Amino acid sequence: MVRPRTFFDFTVDNQPLGRVIFELFNDTAPKTAENFRTLCTGERGISPSSQHPLYYKNSTIHRSIQDFMIQGGDFTKFNGTGGESIYGSSFVDEDLERPLDAEALLCMANKGSNTNNSQFFITLRECPHLNGKHVVFGRVIRGFDIVQKISTMPVDGKSRPLTPVVISNCGELELRKPPAKPPTEEPSKSEKRSHRRSISLSVSRSPSPERRRHRKKKKSKRKHSRSRSLDRDSPPSKSDAPREETEEEYDARLEREEKERLEEARKKELQKIKEKYEKDLVSNSGGVRFKGRGRMKFVDPELMHRYQDSR
Repeated sequence: MVRPRTFFDFTVDNQPLGRVIFELFNDTAPKTAENFRTLCTGERGISPSSQHPLYYKNSTIHRSIQDFMIQGGDFTKFNGTGGESIYGSSFVDEDLERPLDAEALLCMANKGSNTNNSQFFITLRECPHLNGKHVVFGRVIRGFDIVQKISTMPVDGKSRPLTPVVISNCGELELRKPPAKPPTEEPSKSEKRSHRRSISLSVSRSPSPERRRHRKKKKSKRKHSRSRSLDRDSPPSKSDAPREETEEEYDARLEREEKERLEEARKKELQKIKEKYEKDLVSNSGGVRFKGRGRMKFVDPELMHRYQDSR
């Protein structure tokens, strides 16, 4: 069974922070994993009960405790008192046997047993005191350094980040599948018979030497044209066929795409800074441009006086 992968793009004060990628344990907690995946894609639309989008996009990290965990997923009240699942207000626990024995685990936040909704938290260390109380349904496989950065940001007395940490975008990642191979067509029985008949006729005949030479030329031309058509029409061999992407190549591609996205964001930010600097420079100079006349030269007054007297 292929485990689904989802992502969060975080921003702080409208500045991109980075992407975090999760792997969901749909084999041990299928209902909880499906709830999180659907809330990442937003495919359910508006909730009929709360009239809020069933979507993590534009929600915030409302609780952050350094060296413990960060918590989010409240897209109805944005303060940790709301949240809603795709199954209604809440749903029952799944797989409480998996321990919280490592960092980067994705777990459901709750207010007691069987009160799961949309709120989640990501561990920053082992949490053995929470074993058997929270469902572990995924893990961070990329971008855990982003989670650690969020945990070190300043918070108020209620562990809420002073600067809003927003999920600016989220969704599901999919493995690339190779295109389906076209079915190979076998020659029909009538074609096979005609081919055999032509071979038998060519063997039975005994043409003259000139005719033989002429036929050899024709055969070579036909073979050449037939080989070209076979090259064009023949299906691709196994070596030419697109190879299915492995998990390591998939991870490397995700990392490469993430670096390209960050580099593009950095270039845009530098362009904004440059435009702002040029705008400030023009406004401060009052629109006056000073033009020089080349390199300045030192002229000795005494030599200049003698030169004028000689003239």
